[in-house]
Amino acid sequence: MRRFHLNKKRYIVIVLILIVGCATPPDPDIDFISVPDLSTKDYCRGNGYILSKGTFDGRLNFMFSSSRDTAYIQFRDIIGRKILFLVVSNNEIDAWDMRNNRRYNKESILLTLPMFELIEPSQLRTFLWGSIPSIFSDANNIKSESDAIHREIQFKSVQTQFGALVNNISFRINDKNSQISLEITEREFDEQYPHLIREIPNSIILINESS
Repeated sequence: MRRFHLNKKRYIVIVLILIVGCATPPDPDIDFISVPDLSTKDYCRGNGYILSKGTFDGRLNFMFSSSRDTAYIQFRDIIGRKILFLVVSNNEIDAWDMRNNRRYNKESILLTLPMFELIEPSQLRTFLWGSIPSIFSDANNIKSESDAIHREIQFKSVQTQFGALVNNISFRINDKNSQISLEITEREFDEQYPHLIREIPNSIILINESS
């Protein structure tokens, strides 16, 4: 386990955990020291869930479809109702509150998903692909222990036929008493969910943070 402190406006403590073993015997066809090489993959899709405590308490299931530059994420509640739809591009995030039929920008969505205080939209997309964003392992961003504040990101990885891929990312924001955990339960490459690939209708009213 290693802890990194980032030289950003908000310093983040990063805990990197690579889970290499399982209860079952290792598959001899999998190289357990390999790192993922996804350079030949153009698309990624999958399923998972998010657990949240603090600002929002509960569980939402989600499915996603992502290219190299845009990810589409559909959240549903535990009985299957569509709750939230996100379009995540390189530097922007567009959110559709489908239950109330409202549209939110990045500043407004922080009230529901405060994890975006700690990561950029493009970094979430990197996680969906199973990789750790480079900024979280860049030695140039490491700060001393005294610079850290009470914010933490934790990654967990498992070995796959493609190498070690991140399947869990947890956020803890102690000053807001918030904790969010995203778990990927299924991931496929060079596959898409066509019904997810769409833009939020222009007819949906944008709600600003101050509204």
